Amino acid sequence: MIVKVRGVLLRFTNYENDIEVDGATVRDGLLMLTERYPRLVEVLLDREGSIRPTHLIALNGEQLSRGELDREATGDDRVDIVTAVSGG
Repeated sequence: MIVKVRGVLLRFTNYENDIEVDGATVRDGLLMLTERYPRLVEVLLDREGSIRPTHLIALNGEQLSRGELDREATGDDRVDIVTAVSGG
């Protein structure tokens, strides 16, 4: 699968935004991503290892809930990580 990383997360992936990872599920792919880029762990995952609520995960354009991260993903699938940005 291809994981698309954008915005503030790019600095944690050496500014790579289309990253090919292996894994049978979306969750597996995200874990492979954090293994490849260990600095990403602290901003993507919380203390329990779950995706932080500030990030939305989408599979082929469909937003997934936290309970849907175990959906199957193949090499042709695209996983987007979208980070909410706030300011004032």
